[in-house]
Amino acid sequence: MTVAQFIKAQPPRKQEMMTIIRSWIFDLGAQTKEGIRDGVPHFHLHGDLCFLNPSEEGVDLGFVKGYELPNEHGLLESNGRKHTMSITFHSVAEVEEHEETVRQILNKAAILNEFQSRLKSSYAKK
Repeated sequence: MTVAQFIKAQPPRKQEMMTIIRSWIFDLGAQTKEGIRDGVPHFHLHGDLCFLNPSEEGVDLGFVKGYELPNEHGLLESNGRKHTMSITFHSVAEVEEHEETVRQILNKAAILNEFQSRLKSSYAKK
């Protein structure tokens, strides 16, 4: 199953939310890759970046390295997890309302991944 097929199989409200967020993820750059892992869409850019998970309440945008990201807007929640943090969206209006902040978090997650990837490469060369 592809990510597009996964999204298409969701109820219309979740489809729309996931489609919007997915487009923001791909705005990070041409190197962004996607696939289904652990039963949900995962996105990769210089390492594991984020995932989309439909939930009863709406759609979760999860960040694999969420605890390493700044959370000055208070949108990221741990929900009892050690590393991953996520944002739960309940409506398309809520997704659109938080566009700027979510794009900032996505950019910071991508920068963190790129930095850690380069750091790892420099250690591997030594």
